[in-house]
Amino acid sequence: MTSEQMFTILYFMPVELDDPITVGVVFSRKAVKPVWFSWNGREIRIREITFSWKSHEGSACILHFSVTDGQGLYEIRYNKETMGWRVSSAEHSSY
Repeated sequence: MTSEQMFTILYFMPVELDDPITVGVVFSRKAVKPVWFSWNGREIRIREITFSWKSHEGSACILHFSVTDGQGLYEIRYNKETMGWRVSSAEHSSY
């Protein structure tokens, strides 16, 4: 068996999105922590927040979260002005 036959590298391209989502989140004085989100008829439990950052769209502060459920990587964002959540991208084997 060759090394090519032994190992298969899977690479998934992220899909750019702008879909509204429902999010289970813990708000504290110092942090916003998404725990799960519902998207495309599925509830996705967040195993880890891999990165987070802030941006602005006009006067609105947007909180971005790169999250994983252990099978896929997603970017979700929270608009503090509208209090709405959206999924921005998904990188998963089933997309």
